[in-house]
Amino acid sequence: MVEGLWTVQFQGVQGGGGGVAVFNKGKVQGGDSGYTYLGDYQEDGNNVKAKVTVSNFAPGVPNVMGRQGNFDLEFAGVVNGDVMTVTANLVGAPNQKLNARLTRKANLP
Repeated sequence: MVEGLWTVQFQGVQGGGGGVAVFNKGKVQGGDSGYTYLGDYQEDGNNVKAKVTVSNFAPGVPNVMGRQGNFDLEFAGVVNGDVMTVTANLVGAPNQKLNARLTRKANLP
């Protein structure tokens, strides 16, 4: 259901941004101009949950969570056709949240 290439538009505690993510066989991989996203996801009907490690590869590029270096996010969302809306929080800091809208751009072969 969620397998495919998705664009990601997000708003965190330090502003907004965007990136891309590929969901495939329980794995999510993606990134933006300064960070990679790697993790695992589970589906249950239209609901999706994931844990993603966000890793910095370009020193000096800020992130919307206001964190230095690498960090983990847990997210939960709902898929409606080619749109997924999610809320994520920093692992260990449930009050530091990120909201995102993902749009499917391509199905996987």
